[in-house]
Amino acid sequence: MIGELKIETYALGDLMTNCYLLYNDKEAILIDPGGSSPELAMRLTKHQIELRYIINTHGHIDHIGGNTFFKKLFSSAKIIVYEAEMIYLTHPELNLSTELLQPYISPEPDILIRGKKELFDLFGEDVTFFHTPGHTPGSMCLSFASRQWLFCGDTLFAGSIGRTDLPGGSFNDILESLTIVMKNFPDETVLYPGHGPETTIGSEKRMNPYILEYLSEID
Repeated sequence: MIGELKIETYALGDLMTNCYLLYNDKEAILIDPGGSSPELAMRLTKHQIELRYIINTHGHIDHIGGNTFFKKLFSSAKIIVYEAEMIYLTHPELNLSTELLQPYISPEPDILIRGKKELFDLFGEDVTFFHTPGHTPGSMCLSFASRQWLFCGDTLFAGSIGRTDLPGGSFNDILESLTIVMKNFPDETVLYPGHGPETTIGSEKRMNPYILEYLSEID
């Protein structure tokens, strides 16, 4: 079971956001489609892979801009977002699409995540959604614990963290979220951020200036 699941990364949208395609030979999920991608859609269709879920780690345009495109082509796919983030999907001034001169409203989500920590079945295994506010009020991370994968959106990057000066951002909240991330996952955990290269928990503990300066007692 574990060996069958694969990851591909597509840089989508005006800001070239990391969109992650997770798939096996039957089904797939997309994490943060920041824009349309005929190439990715054709790949799924050609191999007869069912797109089951579109997951938005948060509601900024560079992470939701492809929702309409993929939902139109794969109508049975369900959009998943944290409940506090729902308003971002439908308000262009909050999702920052007005700054790109093309106000965007996403299709409404089909599934809302509500708890601080919620289990969800993906590919026949337990995946945990962690509420990690700070970049936005409803930012969340997805943990595939058995594989040591963590998809962290714009909460954490290689050598940096998400901005907190945008609508709904909070520096105190993101520090609390980062503390949770650093304490809950082993150093070998691979981090898949919304922008930039992959990294690991261990690398960020050693090299991320925000982790080193603001977090303590994380081991």
